[in-house]
This record gives sequence, C-alpha cells and structure tokens, in this order.
Amino acid sequence: MNDSIIKFYMICNRLKEKIRTGWQEIEISADRLESVAEHIYGCLILAIAMDSEYHLNLDMYKVLKMLTLHELEETIMKDFTIRDNITREQKNELGRKCVIEVTDGLIKQNEIVALLDEFNAHQTKESIFCYHIDKIECDFQAKLYDLKGYFKLEKALEDIQYYGEKGNAIKEKVRTASDVWIEYDKQLYEDDQMFHTLIEDIQGLQQDQN
Repeated sequence: MNDSIIKFYMICNRLKEKIRTGWQEIEISADRLESVAEHIYGCLILAIAMDSEYHLNLDMYKVLKMLTLHELEETIMKDFTIRDNITREQKNELGRKCVIEVTDGLIKQNEIVALLDEFNAHQTKESIFCYHIDKIECDFQAKLYDLKGYFKLEKALEDIQYYGEKGNAIKEKVRTASDVWIEYDKQLYEDDQMFHTLIEDIQGLQQDQN
C-alpha cells in the first residue's frame, strides 16, 4: 500500500519542476516561469475564492479533487498548446492512457480515471466549472505577466493565426498582450455571467492593482 503512495507521489512531484509550455512558446521574460503544479495551485485558490463569494451549488470536494488531478497526464506527456495542432479528442485519448499508467497500483485508480473522464467530457456542472477555472487561471496568470512587462504584444499576436475566423475580430480589440488570450477565451463564458464578469474584471486590472 505504501509503495503505491510513494510511487504516485514521486511521479506527481515532477509537476513542481515542469514549466508550462505556453509561457516558453510566447517567450515570457520573467526569470522564473510558472510550473504545472503552480497552475494547479492557482486553480484551487480561484475555486475556493469563488465558492466563498458565490452560491455555487456544487460538490466542492469533487471540484477540488478534479482540479488537483486535472493535469495528471502531464507527468508523462507533453504540455500541449494551441500551437501543437492536436484535437481535443486526440489529447484526451493520449492523456487517458497516461493517467492509467500513472495511477497503476492505486486502489482507487478507476475512481481517479473516471473523474478525469468527467472533466474532459464537460457535461456535469462540476466539470464545466473546473474547465472554466482551468482556462481563466491561465488568463489571470497571463495578465499578471503582462502587468509586470514580461509578456510582449508581438509574441501574443503570433497566436492569432490559430484562432480561425475569430482571429481578425480579436486582433481589432486587443491593446495588450494578455488581451489576445482573454478575448479568445471570453467565448467560453457567454452563457455564464459569473465567469464573464470575472474575466472582464481581470482584463481591466491596472499596474497599481498588481
């Protein structure tokens, strides 16, 4: 039993040192870049804060567990970004195989795999909330890098080519580097007023609020 705990922890510990690929691709100039584990922490903190301020009517234990494990696949596989031109279905299939490998030996392996299947399906209210948290945390971190001068507009604009028909419309709206990502992700929250107002407020942050 303890052998399985130790093995699982040692594999997951890799995420403390695995840098988020997106920050490397857009050449964030900070001396130290966010790790995958720090992204997970950011997601948990946002979820806790939102649970405090809104009547979410969610199973928060499930939410926090889902957010803790949602990047489990990246202990093994690449941290894919929009630039990799991989479909969601391909990423989910590869990720599921990785999760099964990572959780091998755990008594509750099936429970963990099912939880991540639920996250990827985006059908339950908990999984949709977690998916939105995952996205908005990235945008929040992008905004913080932007405010500190680490994120350059010309690098952010390189992603426009991957945005399809929405690319040109987004390009006309942006003023700062983080606007590129935020404007693209706003479409996710069109039917969710809670997240829509939050992303608007994040986008409106100024230097003296950082």
